[in-house]
Amino acid sequence: MAFQRSAQTLVTKKKCIPELARKYPWTRPQGDETGISIYNFYTRSKLPLILSTEGNLKWYVCGPTVYAEPHVGHACSFVRFDVIRRILMNVFDINVVFMMNFTNVDDKIIDKAKKVGQTTEQVSSHYESTFLKNMQQLNVLRPTVVHRVSDNVQNVIEFIERLVESGHAYVTGQGSVFFHCDSYEGYGSLSRMKVLPSEKTMFDDQKMKPQDFLLWKPHKVGELFWDSPWGQGRPGWHIGCSALASKVFGGKIDIHSGGGDLKFPHHENELAQSNCYHHTNQWVNYWIHSGLVRREGDSEKMSKSRGNIITIPELLEKYTSNQFRMFCLLKPYAMEVEYGESAMKKPVQILNKLTSHRAVAQSYIHGEGPSVDVSNDVLMQHLASTQKVVRSALADNFDTQQMMSALMSLVQVCNRELCKPSNKNVIRAREVYSVAAITSYIDKLMSQLGFNLTSKLESHADSANSSQSLEDIINSVTHFRERVRSFALGGDAANATDEEKSLIRVHRDSHSALLDSTDQLRDKLADTAGIIIKDADEGPSTWHMIEKTSDGPSARE
Repeated sequence: MAFQRSAQTLVTKKKCIPELARKYPWTRPQGDETGISIYNFYTRSKLPLILSTEGNLKWYVCGPTVYAEPHVGHACSFVRFDVIRRILMNVFDINVVFMMNFTNVDDKIIDKAKKVGQTTEQVSSHYESTFLKNMQQLNVLRPTVVHRVSDNVQNVIEFIERLVESGHAYVTGQGSVFFHCDSYEGYGSLSRMKVLPSEKTMFDDQKMKPQDFLLWKPHKVGELFWDSPWGQGRPGWHIGCSALASKVFGGKIDIHSGGGDLKFPHHENELAQSNCYHHTNQWVNYWIHSGLVRREGDSEKMSKSRGNIITIPELLEKYTSNQFRMFCLLKPYAMEVEYGESAMKKPVQILNKLTSHRAVAQSYIHGEGPSVDVSNDVLMQHLASTQKVVRSALADNFDTQQMMSALMSLVQVCNRELCKPSNKNVIRAREVYSVAAITSYIDKLMSQLGFNLTSKLESHADSANSSQSLEDIINSVTHFRERVRSFALGGDAANATDEEKSLIRVHRDSHSALLDSTDQLRDKLADTAGIIIKDADEGPSTWHMIEKTSDGPSARE
């Protein structure tokens, strides 16, 4: 039968008062202590991360509803989770089983298909492929397991059947199935909300209560459908995640994640129906959310419905995946952030400093550039302390902001040693192990987090259809420029007599156009290709490549 309401009553947002949170407290899992603390949205506090299975972590993330282009908001969320996943795997040696769903059965997909004159399968397949391609471009690891709602409708039906049988869901005369929120006393314990503010004077007459949500939607002409015990129809939004995650992980998940906009109603509804299905009060041990993204100057979150999105191809036209990943690292993963040119300046500069440091350090390691006697003891002490700080930061709710601060302090100390006044008496076979150790550590750590500080040069070299690599070409150009510049300068004026200085000035004046040309070549290579040439007072000129934005290098080294 259809449940009717006799009066229209104003429904407002209700806070799930602390009594509800106390009634359904978080229970400390039994299992493997990791030494990591993680912020659990359920308790609004940091808690020890304990794995239900030793050395293995079960992680479910809500994937996209595939009806439009992914945007920077999606990119930020999935890059942040990718960094956490890599930290767990690469730093703490935990085997992460990372599952994601695609919601490919939804009203928005149906509406888009009608609008563009395609089937829902064509629309969802196109945007699913686009999403996966965009994630690959951002160097986000593919999920261990991927499921689509349309491939698992029978699992959804069986899930709903159990909820109906246990009295947690009810069937209406029109063939809809709703979750009965009043049947679960813990409803609201995650988000501490029960009803959206937008649910005001009217709601579906089939519902018993405004907060009851749809599990099964009856078929409409022209829409896709499946047969079910309640007639032809299709799954509602929330039920797909619960059914698919339960199919893979059963009745216990270690981490469940999603964007901050999913806390209510989606995650609240997931938790309610899953706890009822599995007869438990804690289907998920830890809930984590990524902060939302706003465009600079925009007070609203970036979303397709508001039309204020920046697509991922648009992002990658201006910045590299490394630069955007650094942007994601410099703020806590749960913090709301603004994206735009101003916000991207710092991550671009930091990456350029890392790349520049690596080039100078590699030159020193290979005996190039000025002779400098670095203090190995000082550098090794700073390296050891940095390693401790970094590991401690990453174990503290994956604090990449603190990690990067410690790493850049190490770079600063190493650069200071490498930039000391040169000592002509230092033998070329000097000890370089401390500089090599720091360079190796930074390379390894950045690689563990999904960066590749050397990929740009190697990718260019791999694509060249020539026996001479790009590196050889740049070396030749740098050496030729150095010889021209040396000729135009006419000698070392610092140690010359007054007469020799006078002759050098005359020589430089007569060859000033040649000297200007070498400077123009240096600037052109930097602006167009991100190739930075550094001239040394002693020794050969050196070069390195930096991440380049569409407007040219953001920080000239």
